[in-house]
Amino acid sequence: MTKTLSDLLPLPDDERVLLLLGLLTEQDRHGYEINDFIERNLEAVIRLKKATAYGLLDRLEAHGLITSRAEAQPQRPMRRVFHLTDAGRAHFQMLLAAQLTQEEALIPTGNVPVMFVEHLDPAATLAALRSRLAATERRLEGYAARRVACTAGVGVAMERIERLTLADRDWLRDTVARLEGETESKPRHTLGESDAANR
Repeated sequence: MTKTLSDLLPLPDDERVLLLLGLLTEQDRHGYEINDFIERNLEAVIRLKKATAYGLLDRLEAHGLITSRAEAQPQRPMRRVFHLTDAGRAHFQMLLAAQLTQEEALIPTGNVPVMFVEHLDPAATLAALRSRLAATERRLEGYAARRVACTAGVGVAMERIERLTLADRDWLRDTVARLEGETESKPRHTLGESDAANR
C-alpha cells in the first residue's frame, strides 16, 4: 500500500534537516560521505548521530525532497547516493530563510549544576569550576588549531561558536576570581575561637 504525504511522519523544521538538505545543494553525496563530512568538519557546529542522519534521509526521501539511487563500487558494498530534488531545494531555501531570522535564548548545557553551587563546599566548587575553565581553554585552543573552514559558511558558524565559547571562558574566569576573593576574605574559624565563643 502506497503512503500518501499525509500518512508520513512530519519532518522537523530544525537544523538537522537544513544541514542534510544543504549538504546536497552542490552535489549528490552518499550516506557515508555525508556522515563523515559532519563528523570531521562540523562537530563543533552540530551534533548529529549517524543513525539519526540516516533516519532523516529516509524521511526526506519519503517526502520527495531527495531521491536516492544505488551505486556499485568494486569489491565494496552497494551504497546509496542522495540527490536533492527541486522540491527539496525549495524547502531548503524556505528553512534557511526562516532559521536565519530566528532569535533563540542561548541555553547551553551546564547551567543546572551552576544553579546548585551553594550545596558544595566552596573549595569543591572552585576546584570544579577551575577544571571546567581549563577544559574551556583547551576547547578554544582546538578551535584555533582548526581555524581553516571547509566553506565560508562553516567559517562564519565556527566564528560564532568561538565567540560564544570565549564569553563562557570569560564568565568562568570572572566567577573563579570572585569565588577565590570571597573564600580568602572569609575569616578562618579555629578550634580555639570556637571554644572561647562557647564559654
